[in-house]
Amino acid sequence: MLNLKILRSYKYAVDYSSFKAAAEKLMYSQSTISKHVAELEQAVGFPLFNEGKVQYGLTEIGELTYNYAQHALIAYGHFKEQVKATASRQTVIKIGGLERYLAEMVVTKVVNYQIDHPQVRFDLIHGTSDETLERLRAGKLDMGIIADRMVPADFTSLAIKRESLVLIASCQTYEKILQDASLMKKLPVLIDRKASVIFEYVLKDTNEFAQVIHVEGDLMVVTGVESQMCLGVVSDGCFNPNDYHVLKIYNEAAPIRLIYPEKWEEKNKKLFAESLIRQLQQDFLTPPQ
Repeated sequence: MLNLKILRSYKYAVDYSSFKAAAEKLMYSQSTISKHVAELEQAVGFPLFNEGKVQYGLTEIGELTYNYAQHALIAYGHFKEQVKATASRQTVIKIGGLERYLAEMVVTKVVNYQIDHPQVRFDLIHGTSDETLERLRAGKLDMGIIADRMVPADFTSLAIKRESLVLIASCQTYEKILQDASLMKKLPVLIDRKASVIFEYVLKDTNEFAQVIHVEGDLMVVTGVESQMCLGVVSDGCFNPNDYHVLKIYNEAAPIRLIYPEKWEEKNKKLFAESLIRQLQQDFLTPPQ
């Protein structure tokens, strides 16, 4: 393919029948125009101007070259317009899940992805697994990270890791339970009020706990257990095992899944999903060496 700068210099020289006028229009020196035309003649292999003078008109090969230059420059202009339009047309990808799932598995990946794909914008939407699943079904999310839930129709999933639902106590509270085992049934238990999985595995058809306190989110549960004489029901992935004692395990090794549509209508969303899946497989599913 011939250099577009050379083709532009040639076209302007022909249009204005003057190397000097072409140089003024393109803000080049006249010697640059002459150099470009000479390079074009060398590339084509034939003279472009009658008697070597632009003012004497074009040879037959010169006319073919002019038509080519004109079409090439028009095509390049259309190409630039399409690039500009595509770059300005943003794709919004909405990803939902518990805050700690988004922080652990998604945030750094979308930041790095957006650097290379500025036309893609991300919304990370915090919510329980139930809320995330409902938003997926309603089309309000493109992807979701969900704990221990069935994959809805028209969606597929990647099992990223596994977590267990556990009853925990702080080190200080655990020491008191060792001294008095009956204390375990008397202490208040903090539970995320939005986590239906806790109702399903812990509270349903049981009178295990005398005092259940419903709070907003796992962080509040862990913070309360750390600072107060109480217990908490959370996933084992949201606290440092060295800082708390696990008193009981409920739904052991439940899957944490990335859920996404089986078919993507938008190419940008599909490309990001493929990239995210590759990274999650590398981060969480590759056995340690």
